[in-house]
Amino acid sequence: MRIFPLLFALFLPVAAIAQSSPNQAPDRTWITDVRIISPENLGRIEKGSVLIEDGRIARVERKTGAQKPTDATVVSGEGQFLIPGLIDSHVHLASIPGMSPEVNFGPVEAKPTWIKEYFKQLPRSYLYFGYTTLVDLAVVDGQVLDDFRQSPLHPELYDCGESLPFANGYPMSFAPPEARFQLFPNFIYDPNQASSIPAQYKPRDHTPAAAVAAVKGSGGICVKTYFERGFAGDRNLPVMGLDILAAVRDAATQTGLVLMMRANSFEAQKFAVDGHVDVIAHGMWNWGDFDKQRDLPPKIEKVLDQIAEEKIGYQPTIQVMQGLRAYFDPEYLKMSAIPKVIPGNADVVRLFPG
Repeated sequence: MRIFPLLFALFLPVAAIAQSSPNQAPDRTWITDVRIISPENLGRIEKGSVLIEDGRIARVERKTGAQKPTDATVVSGEGQFLIPGLIDSHVHLASIPGMSPEVNFGPVEAKPTWIKEYFKQLPRSYLYFGYTTLVDLAVVDGQVLDDFRQSPLHPELYDCGESLPFANGYPMSFAPPEARFQLFPNFIYDPNQASSIPAQYKPRDHTPAAAVAAVKGSGGICVKTYFERGFAGDRNLPVMGLDILAAVRDAATQTGLVLMMRANSFEAQKFAVDGHVDVIAHGMWNWGDFDKQRDLPPKIEKVLDQIAEEKIGYQPTIQVMQGLRAYFDPEYLKMSAIPKVIPGNADVVRLFPG
């Protein structure tokens, strides 16, 4: 398991005392007297020691008093808990929660200083909460990700490259028509919308195969696309058909990329299952015609059973709802964790207006 030395120890204080000798190797760390929590053995939480070698877990001793390895830095975990690094497989690093599209999609060099401070702090904020691996599902500003990877301390970061929206669909619809094709250049062309697609974008350059190839060429490990008809004041958006999704599926398979789809409704998740995607991003928040039913409708249960039977990955992202609630919680900014994850010289009101 790839980790960053010491930083996978959630709740382990940075100021932990290290005992070392002048000749010790810098790539060995021995964490002692710590309560070990590991997902494969949750029934056995007890004190022990862990050896880290070259950024990997090399040895776990579930007992006290284990002998210290030669030439290892010793870190006391007394009173703390140790867990493997957490993985967040659905992040959007370039998008600041609560900020308008103009702020989030604008160029980094044009952003206010406090936003730059936010991005500088971001890698350390994830590490503070124990996340050592992230997957960004839709790259909208590659510079933000490059800067993240260049930070002195940061989680491992993978991405899906630029996502594959259907022309003028979600999330292109958030941007004004004159800017959306520049912001989302890896869109899939729709001949039925030719009159609303700028002439410089040629159909041959925006086929499913071309879009997937662009992701592969950028170093992406996955392909992200969408089935979203819209919500609030942005409804009746164009969506792809199963024929387009089948072409995306074939291209992703041929290039060895994981196919992910944003699908948060019954209709969308059924579409994703019929198209044999690998991962469904978001839970089934919207039941469509079944929204007023209290019990689980058989048709929805059938789709969920298919997802389980076909072993399609599922990202319920329930925390999205908690995040929305936080906007209306007057006590939220009083949380003790807030000062730990915002820049030290930043004004909380400027970072989180309102």
